[in-house]
Amino acid sequence: MDAWTEWTFYEDGKGVRAEFDTAGDGKVNQREFYNAEQQVEWVEVDRDGDGRMEQRLFYGPGKTLLRAEVDADGDGQPEQWHTFQDGQLQEIALDINYDGRPDQWHHYHPGGGLSFIEVDSTGSGKVDQWHRYQDGTLSMVEHDTDGHGAVDRIIDYEGPGQIAQVWENLDPAGKPRTRLIYDAGKLIRGEFDTTGNGQVNQWLFYDADGQVIRAEYDQHAKGRPDQWEYFTPGSKEPYKVERDTNGDGKADTVWEKGASTSAKPR
Repeated sequence: MDAWTEWTFYEDGKGVRAEFDTAGDGKVNQREFYNAEQQVEWVEVDRDGDGRMEQRLFYGPGKTLLRAEVDADGDGQPEQWHTFQDGQLQEIALDINYDGRPDQWHHYHPGGGLSFIEVDSTGSGKVDQWHRYQDGTLSMVEHDTDGHGAVDRIIDYEGPGQIAQVWENLDPAGKPRTRLIYDAGKLIRGEFDTTGNGQVNQWLFYDADGQVIRAEYDQHAKGRPDQWEYFTPGSKEPYKVERDTNGDGKADTVWEKGASTSAKPR
């Protein structure tokens, strides 16, 4: 048997369809369909030889590829929709949860390479995550965690899979009330605006296991700490508290567990 077999079907003397056995096993694994001008309009392909056409390719004039549909699981319904611009991949829409509609959209640069991904993680029909890439590496993820249509959480990455910082509780102007800072992928510090006035007034410091070991507070909105608390990892109560009672930026009152309050010399 020839390695390649082709059958062409005609109507009124014009080819309307061609079928191909490209594997040489006697089974049709590709069909081409032609328009009135005898140009390829669309193609269906059986990539894995199971007798099901799981891929469809749609063409414009000059056999320019416009879009493609892929039925990856062979259930007769596509789960991937590829869109092309000037022959280059522009977008892939994916149905991750197999409900018949896309919930991820992968967007590509004109010259190739992933630009960003939009995600509907809840199945609501609304995009709630934006994954942004730089030079093929994930650089930022934006979240709409409450479904209100606005980004309220941002994760910055400094390398493959390594978080650099997280911005949370964004106000309507986009200013975060929480900032979590990482080093080599590990949480080392948190900065918090607990009053919503746009100014950090609480700082938490973490050990290598992510346990709080120190907390600093700006209780008088001076823009700097005036109380320091120290923790044994895993403990919710501090073993030492220092306070700046006269506003000079230095601790002058100290409380330690098991000891009386004392004033530090100036």
